[in-house]
Amino acid sequence: MKNRTVLSLLLASAMAAALLAVPAQAAEQQPQTPAPYAISADHWSREDFSQEASPEVFTGVYSRELYNAIRQTMLDGTSDTAPAYTMVGKEDYSAVKKLVGRMEGVLRYEHHVPQGFADYWRHLDYYAVSAEMPENYQAPLDFVQPVIEATAEMGDRERVEAFNGYIRTLLAYQKGKTSGVTQTFAPHAGELKAACGSYARALKFLCGAADIPCFTVSSKTHTWNLVYVDGQWLHVDVSANDLSGRNGILLTESYQTGKDQAPEATAFLKELFVPGSTK
Repeated sequence: MKNRTVLSLLLASAMAAALLAVPAQAAEQQPQTPAPYAISADHWSREDFSQEASPEVFTGVYSRELYNAIRQTMLDGTSDTAPAYTMVGKEDYSAVKKLVGRMEGVLRYEHHVPQGFADYWRHLDYYAVSAEMPENYQAPLDFVQPVIEATAEMGDRERVEAFNGYIRTLLAYQKGKTSGVTQTFAPHAGELKAACGSYARALKFLCGAADIPCFTVSSKTHTWNLVYVDGQWLHVDVSANDLSGRNGILLTESYQTGKDQAPEATAFLKELFVPGSTK
């Protein structure tokens, strides 16, 4: 009888302790509410990165404030910390969206609104930038690793030359056709049909994986790349090289075939990727 009483008391104590523990555990599992995010200025960054760049690139919407907002994220590699920001009006938003779209390699740069932005309604022109790798880019990144590793001991010039040749084995030029990064850098039989934009995006992806500054340039009807090697920005047109069967536009200083439709944005991008490179 005595043993039963002791056992009952032990069970009761254990149940009471369990009941007391439940609220604490439940509180631990509840999602945390993001800290309120509010702004009190028309731009902010932890540093004035624009001092490193050529002042001539700051024209119109391509301002020092926009430069600082984007450059901060490029250096942080994320927008999880307090991002730098500026204000971009509705009339300029399309130009800025195109600008950051030209930067995408392995990372995708986009307009970023922090969680918990308490007074966003007051600042609809708020503009910060996120830098994230899309989930579906992991498979292409894994696919190109043998090429990235095989060229790791080369200089950047030789790596870009190798990337140009590699893309030419994967794609075959055909106007109007598209092969995205996830299609180009994946197992497939034969060469995929693709136009100039697909070639340019493929080179951006490979250069991004190799940490080589690279972005796209477009005329009204054509797209190619600018790549930074040997201390200068040089032109690469993988699609033209593939179509002609020779590497006529591979790390050349000038490019006569196409006229850049956004030269101010191009100069701004050069300074974003490599501060001081246009001085």
